[in-house]
Amino acid sequence: MQNEYLFVARDPLEFPLDESINVQTDIPNDGHYIVANVETEHAEIYAYEVNYYLRNTEDALAEQIPNVKKLYDIRSHVYDLQRDMDYTQEVGQKVLIVSEKTPGGIEELLGREKFTVITLRPEEVTQIEGHIGQLRVTTTKLLRGALETDQIIWEEAPSFAMLQSGVVDPAVVGWEQAMEAVRKNSGAYHYKNYVQYDSTICQYHERTGEEICGKCEAVCPTVAILKIDDERHLSFSDIDCEGCGGCVSVCPSGALDFTQMPREAFWGAASFYAGHTALILPHQVSLPDVPLPEGVLPLGIEGRKFLTEAHLLALLQKSGNPVIFYTDFVSKGTTDAIRIINEIFERKYHKKAVYVCSSEAQLREALIEKVSLEMCRFDMEDATMRKRESFTHRLAHLVGEDDLGVVTTGPQIQYGDLVIHEEACTLCMSCVGACNVAALTAHPEDNTLRLNASICTNCGYCEVVCPETDCLSVTDDTLALKPEYFKQRVMAQDSLFACVECGKEFAPTKAVEKIAAMMTPMFGDDAVRIRTLYCCEECKPKVMFRDHIDHKIKGRG
Repeated sequence: MQNEYLFVARDPLEFPLDESINVQTDIPNDGHYIVANVETEHAEIYAYEVNYYLRNTEDALAEQIPNVKKLYDIRSHVYDLQRDMDYTQEVGQKVLIVSEKTPGGIEELLGREKFTVITLRPEEVTQIEGHIGQLRVTTTKLLRGALETDQIIWEEAPSFAMLQSGVVDPAVVGWEQAMEAVRKNSGAYHYKNYVQYDSTICQYHERTGEEICGKCEAVCPTVAILKIDDERHLSFSDIDCEGCGGCVSVCPSGALDFTQMPREAFWGAASFYAGHTALILPHQVSLPDVPLPEGVLPLGIEGRKFLTEAHLLALLQKSGNPVIFYTDFVSKGTTDAIRIINEIFERKYHKKAVYVCSSEAQLREALIEKVSLEMCRFDMEDATMRKRESFTHRLAHLVGEDDLGVVTTGPQIQYGDLVIHEEACTLCMSCVGACNVAALTAHPEDNTLRLNASICTNCGYCEVVCPETDCLSVTDDTLALKPEYFKQRVMAQDSLFACVECGKEFAPTKAVEKIAAMMTPMFGDDAVRIRTLYCCEECKPKVMFRDHIDHKIKGRG
């Protein structure tokens, strides 16, 4: 652990830090650290929450020593499990300025700095494609038609112009800041992959027919996620991704994960908060200058939109305390998750679980109002679990043997149930093949179709592929807080039909009888072909071959 942690103390400390933390009076000129309480090229992670905690906590000094170590350990744990990669895009010196009237001296200044500058009026630009370093602009000027540029400064840019990376609006940030952004981004532009994707459980990927999902593209503020409808594939552009994590919060199955704090890393980080109240502080917000009562420990996160119901419930149950989220923006998915979690805790414990604060006044109030949730404490091994499995296992424990009614979910986070009319179901198992989260499963040992409604994403694809009429229907946006909801239940069952030749059971009786009813009229009075409808796969050709031989023998006679 030596030299992995750096603490720069401009002023003398009131107490000693753990021996694993290298305390310096200034940023060192050499060495390499994993976590530091200052921004420096010598450390991988800037743990801004360390200084914030020391500046605001009301914990006793004896508690501060292990808590500071804990904050370093949390960051180190997350770092070990991060899945983001660093990439570089070469960005040249071509700059397009789109403005009704460019301030005097801007073009000349950029020119002296070796930039090639082109100016257009807003009405002359019709489309932008590509990304920083490779932007293609379609114009109305016949002589140009389309031009290529590395970056764009567009004053009062329309929304479509801001979707790609490499576009900055001086009406928002000011001309000086816009110019500085162009300078900073030229040369080598560094970016990361913030999202990890598992197509095997994606509710959009390669699902033909009507569109089932696409929530991630709908909430993406850029062109980082696009739907390729012809192929039913998702296209990801890491260079255009802002790293907000909003797509993760609305993904129903957990096919998307936030690489800077994957679910496995979050579950582990949450374990450090046992007995503490977690104060979530996204890197993007200005830190509030508010005293932190005893037992409140900050949790620094890089994205502010990726939190789901699974993240929040894990943190609540591991800590045994409310969660306070200080942010200036709550994503659509996280908004739904907080509402659902709070409704569940209100019904079970008559207490509030998650506080959202956007101002210092709201934070002060939440810190006073919060009460312990020790009764909800529960830990389990969920490091490798998907989002749905983790949430429903935890929720099942919270519900216990109670019946707390039904919580309405949606529109971003959806849970539901299925109704299967057993008399119409032939156990063809098309629905099982369509369910890529294993909510529906086939059980040949007793010839049943079973459902675990709690991990159903409510996508409705099983309803789309079901070949029977009025057999299967989806109950939308209902999360039933009762024990049966979290267990597999038999939806349909049938006896197996025995082959009329060998006696082997080979298919559900209703399926055999349905096919026989459809095919018999087509076979007329051909008793042999009709008999094959009641035979297993091995016996069908034998019956047909035997009939063929009999006909040959009779022909010779």
